[in-house]
Amino acid sequence: MDEKKTKKSNPDTPAAPKKNAQGDVIFALDIGTRTVVGVLAERTPQGCRVIDMVTAVHESRSMADGQIEDIQSVSRDIRRVKRELEARQKISLKNACIAAAGRALKTLRASWEYKLPKDKIITPEALKATELDAVRRTCESFTKENDNASFYCVGHSVISRSLDGFKVQKPEGHRGERLTTDIIGAFLPAYVVESLCTAVNNAGLEVSRLTLEPIAAMSAVIPPELRLINIALCDIGAGTSDVAVSRDGSVVAYGMATTAGDEITETIMKELLVDFNTAELLKTSTEKEISYKNILLMDCKATHEQIMKLIAPTARELAKVIASEIISANAKPPQAVFLVGGGSKLEGLAELVAEELNVDKSRIVSGRRELLRGIIAPEGMTLGAEHTTPLGIAISSGEGVSYDFTTITVNGRKLRALDTARLTVFELLGFAKIKPEEMMAPAGKTINITVSGEKITLRGEPATPSEITVNGEPASLNTVVTKGDEVVITPAQKGADGTARLSDYFDLSAIRSCTVTLLGKKRRAGRYIQINGREIVAERRIWDGDTVELVETETLGQLLEVNGITEPILLNDKKVSPEVILQSGDIISLENAPKAIEEKPGIPAEIPEKKLEEPKPAAPKPEAPKSAGVRITMNGIEAEFPAREDGTPPIFLDVAATFSDNPTELLTSAATVTVNGKIARLDEEIHDGDVIVIE
Repeated sequence: MDEKKTKKSNPDTPAAPKKNAQGDVIFALDIGTRTVVGVLAERTPQGCRVIDMVTAVHESRSMADGQIEDIQSVSRDIRRVKRELEARQKISLKNACIAAAGRALKTLRASWEYKLPKDKIITPEALKATELDAVRRTCESFTKENDNASFYCVGHSVISRSLDGFKVQKPEGHRGERLTTDIIGAFLPAYVVESLCTAVNNAGLEVSRLTLEPIAAMSAVIPPELRLINIALCDIGAGTSDVAVSRDGSVVAYGMATTAGDEITETIMKELLVDFNTAELLKTSTEKEISYKNILLMDCKATHEQIMKLIAPTARELAKVIASEIISANAKPPQAVFLVGGGSKLEGLAELVAEELNVDKSRIVSGRRELLRGIIAPEGMTLGAEHTTPLGIAISSGEGVSYDFTTITVNGRKLRALDTARLTVFELLGFAKIKPEEMMAPAGKTINITVSGEKITLRGEPATPSEITVNGEPASLNTVVTKGDEVVITPAQKGADGTARLSDYFDLSAIRSCTVTLLGKKRRAGRYIQINGREIVAERRIWDGDTVELVETETLGQLLEVNGITEPILLNDKKVSPEVILQSGDIISLENAPKAIEEKPGIPAEIPEKKLEEPKPAAPKPEAPKSAGVRITMNGIEAEFPAREDGTPPIFLDVAATFSDNPTELLTSAATVTVNGKIARLDEEIHDGDVIVIE
């Protein structure tokens, strides 16, 4: 028997302690700007019983204003809390309830009406279904109003319900025709929620429930029976100050400000030149005098009174922000204000908020453990206002309608979608950045062209239909998906439009054209193509509505026929066959055209002898007038090109030399070098009307 097996079977070797399954134990995680707090709790008839609690301070400033900046660092802090709780309670933690915060919180209040089955009693199940549907419809409405931006619904509250136009607190057991649900939804950008869930997942946990921080705090401080009163709750953490307002039995508004406890700490840092941790100690100390060392390594002292005076302007600003957020959510000062969270312990803050709201300071309660209601804690466990959110997460995990963020893979990307018990492929389109109209596509466009007088219709190709699979099986937009499903959505593809090119109908290798002079006027001749009356010298696409003609005037006879000339003619002053192929520069004239100069009478046979005279020097012949140049089309642009110094037409090489200091390199690197659609010769003469392409 080998050594390993011996050790394994040795009864004296202590076995690893066995961990219990999580079961119904609630693991609430408050992932705050400064700390991660983990709470283990269970629901009892008497209230929420706390089993254990662990707090870990972030090793670095990995969060700002309630949002994660460094996911890996936050994951390590969550893992520390998880491991310590598991070791102390001998439990294996798999799922966690969390709450979200962030500087970009948005809310939407909406009202939805439902037709009820006739003569049927409203059951709790039916009421739950209408609430879930209201959440779904509010999410859809929010997405449309926010230009399809990526936001997640992170919480909601039912403000009121009406049955046939009359408000009713508990519709269960009633009958009616129309049930109206008035609801408020809270939304955060997808990246805020994704980073939060990713940090939890990286720590080896699944998110079983997600809520909004002010909703969690409200659950811990203001139970449903107190919500008839107009109360504003402000949970002041390190990065955010979260507001929730109750009235008429419901939570009616949420708000969130990015001014919170860290602003006080940062003021101390700047004024006393200390690091963040030292500033936190100075802020929370209740001693009359405290010693500290600044960043210059100097030993210093400050009295409590000095520190309070130092932070007074920032504290006043914090009170203004809290009051402004409360007024924004409630539209007026509430009947009472509860200040909770670690920041609520700031000395004198309640009085400052009372002044800013213009209410009696007795209506403001701040930083009291007694505000935490329905909490049963073990002896020796110290609970304070700073534990409001984690305890509220634990309490709210069993309240209200439950929904979570279901992880589904869509087109290879993991998405978290709001699970409202009936999530369909259609609802995933927005998360996959696919618009519903992309699931349908038309056939390609039909084009109508005319080629050589024949009308031709070319139909587009049919569309490629959209495809949907769920776990590899064909599905539809109405297919219900659940956690862990893999969905592949392929949008429909529009069919290709009908297309045609010149080469589909003509042999382009036989295309050539030239410029001749016909009865004193320049004319194009040859075998070339015209589209909508314009000569085309190279391959191109034929577009809808184009009229394409093949012009055949290669021979003299064809050109004369096209131009309706029947009189005898001369080609370059010679009589030729009508079958002769025309060339660039040819001159065609009438055979019987009147001559410009009359012939003089004949010279006599004999000339009388005369005295020879000294011959006069011959008069110099007048120089031939220089040509003004030729009109050409160069790469689609009409231009005039000058003639040579001796008056002769330019050649192709002259044209190329004007476009480059190195015409040889230009011509060898170009893909197309043509004159009138034919491959150009370097010594080819260029005449009026020639079309040159160098590309």
